[in-house]
Amino acid sequence: MREVLPHMENLMMRLETPADYAAVEHLTREAFWNVYRPGCVEHYLLHRLRDSAGYLSQLHMLAIAGDDIVGSIVYSRSRVEGQDGRAWDTLTFGPLSVVPTRQRQGIGSALVRHTLAMAYEAGERAVLIFGSPDYYGRFGFVPASRHGITLPDGSSMDAFMALPLYPGALDGVLGVFREDAAFGGIRDEAVDAYDEAFPPKVKMKLPGQIF
Repeated sequence: MREVLPHMENLMMRLETPADYAAVEHLTREAFWNVYRPGCVEHYLLHRLRDSAGYLSQLHMLAIAGDDIVGSIVYSRSRVEGQDGRAWDTLTFGPLSVVPTRQRQGIGSALVRHTLAMAYEAGERAVLIFGSPDYYGRFGFVPASRHGITLPDGSSMDAFMALPLYPGALDGVLGVFREDAAFGGIRDEAVDAYDEAFPPKVKMKLPGQIF
């Protein structure tokens, strides 16, 4: 699938292919480098996700400008587990990456809107994410606690958000969130070892980082 994005004449969107793997990891590294921590882990997380059972290649969309990949959004399977033993399949997206020179131009928003529509058309129930409420609120995301969904330890936070993909999709869905195992247990040593395959970059501690 390859299509022009409405209102963005020079931008097209298509699914990722194996030939894109290296370029998309490089893009992801550039997008997140020194943003949340010195260096980043998101390119390594993407590498792990591709090898996980929950990775959804059919929703991994790229934004293309000319011959360049300028954006990427990655989806994986998640679930909500109830105390009564029931479980409900959900989706999670991230990393959402846009090359630094093209950020704040609507590319990330276009990727989110397009893939949410794809998920709806595929009959998916809901999407659960971590991110900025100010940014993701524009797409309809609200704190997951409003739907009775918590983190595994029973806590919640405004940055943990949910979006039902159709009316009533989360009615009666009460429980704890479980994301793909690829998100857990990421060791600094493994990230550093993986990072050796990329061009050298300087890690910096900057104001606003959260790790």
